[in-house]
Amino acid sequence: MYQKQDDYDELGDATLMQTEYRPRRKNRRPCLIFFCIVVVFLAIIIPVAIVTSNRSHGTSGYVAPECPSGDERDRVDCYPEGGASKARCESRGCCWAQPTTQGPPSCFYPVNHGYELVGGLQSTPLGYRATLRRLNTPTMYGGDLGNIEVVVEVQEDYRLHVKVFDPKLPRYEVPEAALKRPQTTALAEHPLYNLTFTSSPFSIKVTRKSTGATIFDTSVGKLTFSDQFLSVSTRLASPNLYGLGEHVHRRYRHDLNWKTWPFFTRDSSPAAGNSDNLYGQHPFYMCVEEDGNANGVFLLNSNAMDVTLQPGGPDSAPIVTYRVIGGVLDFYMFLGPSPENVVQQYTEVIGRPVMPAYWGLGFQLSKWFYNNSRGLRDVIQRTRATGIPYDVQYSDIDYMEDRKDFTYDGNSYGDLPDIVQDLHDNGQKYIVILDPAVSNKNRRDGSPYLPYGNGRTAGVFVNASDGKTPIVGQVWPTDSVFPDFTNPYGTQWWADNCQDFHRDISFDGLWIDMNEPSNFLNGSLTGCDGNTWNNPPYLPAIRGGLLYEGTLCMDAKQIWGRHYDVHSLYGHSMAIATRSALRSILPSKRGVVVTRSSFSGTGQYASHWLGDNKAAWEDMAWSIPGILEFGLFGIPHIGADICGFAGNTTEELCQRWMQLGAFYPFSRNHNTRTGNPQDPGSFSQAMIDSSRDVMMTRYTLLPYLYTLFYHAHVAGATVARPLLHEFPSDRKTWDVDRQFLWGRGLLISPVLTQGDTTVDAYFPNDTWYDHFTGAEVEGQYRGQTVTLDAPLNKINVHVRGGTILPTQQPANTTVYSRRNPMGLVVALNDGDSAEASGDLFWDDGEAYDSIEKDNFLLVRFTASANDGIKCTVDVSPVPPPSPGHWGYLPYDTVRVFGLDLPDTPSVKAGPPGGLRDVDSGNVQYDGGSKVLQLTNLVDMDLLVFNDLQITWT
Repeated sequence: MYQKQDDYDELGDATLMQTEYRPRRKNRRPCLIFFCIVVVFLAIIIPVAIVTSNRSHGTSGYVAPECPSGDERDRVDCYPEGGASKARCESRGCCWAQPTTQGPPSCFYPVNHGYELVGGLQSTPLGYRATLRRLNTPTMYGGDLGNIEVVVEVQEDYRLHVKVFDPKLPRYEVPEAALKRPQTTALAEHPLYNLTFTSSPFSIKVTRKSTGATIFDTSVGKLTFSDQFLSVSTRLASPNLYGLGEHVHRRYRHDLNWKTWPFFTRDSSPAAGNSDNLYGQHPFYMCVEEDGNANGVFLLNSNAMDVTLQPGGPDSAPIVTYRVIGGVLDFYMFLGPSPENVVQQYTEVIGRPVMPAYWGLGFQLSKWFYNNSRGLRDVIQRTRATGIPYDVQYSDIDYMEDRKDFTYDGNSYGDLPDIVQDLHDNGQKYIVILDPAVSNKNRRDGSPYLPYGNGRTAGVFVNASDGKTPIVGQVWPTDSVFPDFTNPYGTQWWADNCQDFHRDISFDGLWIDMNEPSNFLNGSLTGCDGNTWNNPPYLPAIRGGLLYEGTLCMDAKQIWGRHYDVHSLYGHSMAIATRSALRSILPSKRGVVVTRSSFSGTGQYASHWLGDNKAAWEDMAWSIPGILEFGLFGIPHIGADICGFAGNTTEELCQRWMQLGAFYPFSRNHNTRTGNPQDPGSFSQAMIDSSRDVMMTRYTLLPYLYTLFYHAHVAGATVARPLLHEFPSDRKTWDVDRQFLWGRGLLISPVLTQGDTTVDAYFPNDTWYDHFTGAEVEGQYRGQTVTLDAPLNKINVHVRGGTILPTQQPANTTVYSRRNPMGLVVALNDGDSAEASGDLFWDDGEAYDSIEKDNFLLVRFTASANDGIKCTVDVSPVPPPSPGHWGYLPYDTVRVFGLDLPDTPSVKAGPPGGLRDVDSGNVQYDGGSKVLQLTNLVDMDLLVFNDLQITWT
């Protein structure tokens, strides 16, 4: 039964002392004194309770099942594979009763299933340790562990770590080489949470100290821990759940009505919009509590699993159930309290996102199959001719010779090196695709395919179950082997081949695909053995009826472990290896790595796109929850294929998608081999003009976007951000997922429905200005949904009062835009002093170590209606920039929104103490819209690396 916090009694210090752990020492007195101090300290800062209970045994020797009598919506499924009957259910020691409504299971856990505490709760220098003994109940899937341990570490005031494991035999755990966890050496002093332990059946409850809100409560759906089946359920603080991926979640806030989501990396198209497991594995969620506080929970486990969400009864909380088929239960909990805090705390554990190269924020263009170099040249020239800003051109697998990595087709793409040189001559970049599958066949001319031969010699491929023979599947180059990126020799082999290929084709970034890993066969050419690795006793709700469907045999061997355990780390390990390879090729430049498959922490190494969507209005709409989720997952450089990958787009759809895609953090138009061309230049002049305008807006705002990525890199802040992150106490924002923010200051409201020329936009209770006109939104709009005009050539973008956005005059590529003058958009709030603030991060745009070496500019902006604008340089390169330096840029335009003046003011600008008059011809003020605009400031030589003040009277 679910027990409220009020049902528990706190333990006194004496009770804790009775369960303390005393290691064997020759001199126990100093240790005893130290441990007494630790225990007393724990009792003071972490209120802890323990509940005991006694259970009766049936005549069979098993504990007699005690069936819950509460609401059937609180039932946790005890027969999750389906096909339950009363006899089968009761043979597991579970309860059977047909539900009266759709959703609840017929077979469900009894109250007295799980484990019990043995020997009392032990205090440790970092928290607590508990030894558990399995209650005498029938097994579900065999191999149940009789004794397990739980370690609870009070790591930070805002972070709790709970781990359940086998104390006798090591089990698979995600290795440090994949994800390096922060090490804690001291107990947190002022934790935001309380802990409660129940002895039998054992459970843990974590509550927010300030409010009593439930963060984690395992008293429902008792703990199961067997060789290949681990299960635990927990209560939520509210129904406001976000995250858990990668899937197509049609809405950002989860539907808790008996939804099961599988986790296991898979080459499966998101276009269907179903519940399939997709390319990444991110078992992390955020829950917004009823008062707007937020918490997060991360299960660090790379094995296949599924997660079921259920509503709970009217007097109880929703429930999350984890079912995992290997490893350990390794939970991290984050107490926020704000949504942004939760993401920052999560990325502190999994690693902060990589700082992308500045050019990686530009518009990018791709298509699978340009046919030949002539087709590639045509699209490059056609797009340049439109005047649409355009930074990056891609090549998909059609550039390769017979789809072999590290080759290019001399017949169809013989002049590819010249095309790449032309791109570079025009300030553009080039990215090629590489797949993990390596052909085991010779080259077209009969010569050896060296990457395969050298790889065999070095032993760098994933081996079959014998641990010696490379496993063979089929992918694009037909028969293929698969590099083991967990093998240090494999990562070096990958880097060497990338380096050799770069000598032929001077690419600037790498796009890695098919790395779930995808296999066109089930397992291998010879199938898979019928063991429990390939056929586990419980199969999570993954796509297909086989664990190895569309991928490798689970008993294949890698350095980090069996493929059974490390499968979902394959793309992650490839991203690590590819980032390392790119750095060896371009040691002074960040470049860009774009990966399809990902795991928690992949954002440290790579960007991501949402995969093979389709040219459909619903797919465009679904992309917004997708980019918001990957912001939660610590991969902020994220986008969907603009205009859709599969099928043929329409001009209206593509035009609307180009508008939305201009505000994806990662902005790329890409489509399939058989799809009609959808680069903007292939449409009407009206479509071209619209795309040019919106991309010019993007490029104008790139300094602001780049600054957001700086904050993501150093602090884990989100870039594309849901409204609830800025307004968590506004309940209306909890469901908003057809709009999103850039940072805290820019609101994007796209049209997502065919034929619409208006859009319904929600405006939280704050000041909002039209980005293009500077006028405040009209009427009683705060906290309301407003219908805005949105003709086909317009996307609605609004600036939040209280923010200052750095801008720059746009150009056709970032190489040239970065040389242009800077600007400011100052949006005053409506407080008593009408203030605003913001900042600018600026470096050379691609150096790996600019932040580490303080070789960057950090400018802090403040403004008020009374005092004007101040630009304070907090960090500046040494020596100061000179002409030609990346930081030697003047301000040219300043727009101030919400400035209520009686007439056009006199304006002064310059360094503090050295203000000069701004020519009156460069000062315009619109009293109706309350917008002040300063132009042509370049001649005043107001440079961004100097402090600046602007006043008006």
